Amino acid sequence: MTAAFNLLLSVPGNSGKLEAVKTIRQHVHGKLFSANGRTAFLLLNPSPEAKTAASHYLCFALVVAGPEDHILPALIKDDWGNERRGRDVYAWLEDEGYRFPRSEIFGFNVDGVETQCFIRAIDMVAHFPCYVYRVPHAPVAEGILLDAILLPDESVTQPQKAQRPLSLSRPLRHAAVAWWYVHPAMTTFDMA
Repeated sequence: MTAAFNLLLSVPGNSGKLEAVKTIRQHVHGKLFSANGRTAFLLLNPSPEAKTAASHYLCFALVVAGPEDHILPALIKDDWGNERRGRDVYAWLEDEGYRFPRSEIFGFNVDGVETQCFIRAIDMVAHFPCYVYRVPHAPVAEGILLDAILLPDESVTQPQKAQRPLSLSRPLRHAAVAWWYVHPAMTTFDMA
């Protein structure tokens, strides 16, 4: 067993510790595309105000150094017991994570099993694997790992690779995906 694995504590079944806590999810509008075993998401609006038929929910995983397991965070408890929740968790990790390696992350693995680990076990420079959900309170295990995020561009006639857009906020800007410009009216997308 690796040292990182020893720091990762998985709790089988539902222990009830995180019963009232949900993973951190970002409401967006868009459309899913799947082809050749890969999934892309056409991002129509990164911060919509209303829930519509185009609503989806993104969850950004932290990566455990070594085994590269994914943790979908719910909250962080720092060395003094203060809790951080919501998307501010990602900013706190960036600003304070190295200063407080004994702080704990509570969340779920990709199978929906409650888990926790110390921040020192997290790969702090890894981009965030991005999971998409069709409904806000879908079980964690129903998340679909995204391979690409598609950015709508009326001037594009064929998909074009894109740079990570700086206009998007963290954590979306740091998603571990390929970025593409596509025409917003496209009906299929094949990443082959």
